[in-house]
Amino acid sequence: MKHDTFDKYPADSLELPTQALLTTWDCLPDYRHDLVLVGGLAVRYLTKPPAEGLPGPVTLDVDFGVSIAADSGAYPGIRENLSGHGFKWIKGRFTRQFPTLELHIDLLTDDDKSDTGTVVMDDSLHVSIIPGINRALACHRTMKITGKTLLGNSQTEELRVAEVGPMLVLKLNAFGGPSGRKAPKDAHDILYLAMNYLGGTAAAVAGFQEERRIGHRGITGALKCLEAQFSSPDAQGSVACAAFRLNNQHEEPQNEEASLRIRQQCVTLAQALLG
Repeated sequence: MKHDTFDKYPADSLELPTQALLTTWDCLPDYRHDLVLVGGLAVRYLTKPPAEGLPGPVTLDVDFGVSIAADSGAYPGIRENLSGHGFKWIKGRFTRQFPTLELHIDLLTDDDKSDTGTVVMDDSLHVSIIPGINRALACHRTMKITGKTLLGNSQTEELRVAEVGPMLVLKLNAFGGPSGRKAPKDAHDILYLAMNYLGGTAAAVAGFQEERRIGHRGITGALKCLEAQFSSPDAQGSVACAAFRLNNQHEEPQNEEASLRIRQQCVTLAQALLG
């Protein structure tokens, strides 16, 4: 689930997903070499905190890239392990209802040939195919993440987090690729990831260019998205980013300057990524 504006996310929207992340990593030890964190939580850990008063990363999901090699039958069942923490497999994702929100854990994979569809893995789980997940599995960093689990225990785990280049390709395709949903949050994530990347914006751009150099199989969709959705301040992606950050008040006179600044940042980033 993606809200269309930043203000619809609770102030502590990252807390429950982080608890679920640490719980999942802890209860699936045999899968750790076949999993990589992608999605909104990956954006959180790859970036610096936002400046005071500005929107930062938000999410209501935990997204894992998983290798098809994990489908070996030799591991304990993912379904069984997560069901022990209250997650039910519903409509292709693990779901647990909390008092204030519905939390999801999504498993994504890549068969190196399909742009859409699913792959059946252990426990008859139909896992969605997302081009570029294999690259995220190969190009990642290991990070120490500390927090509480869903059981309330304080815990530190070393997790594999997809690097900025693969993440930008994934996010651009999520927004405007062949099956992109034009979700405003994805436009926000693209700009935030590049502008607030731990290594700096130049390093984020270089990471994306490396994906282009090696022929990342999702790069065509990512480049088309940049050209079509972020080529001008009035392009759909640029406007969507401003709308998300300004809570759909981007056309109000008092927000004219802030809206133009956000939209122009999107254009400048797109030009840099397109090289």
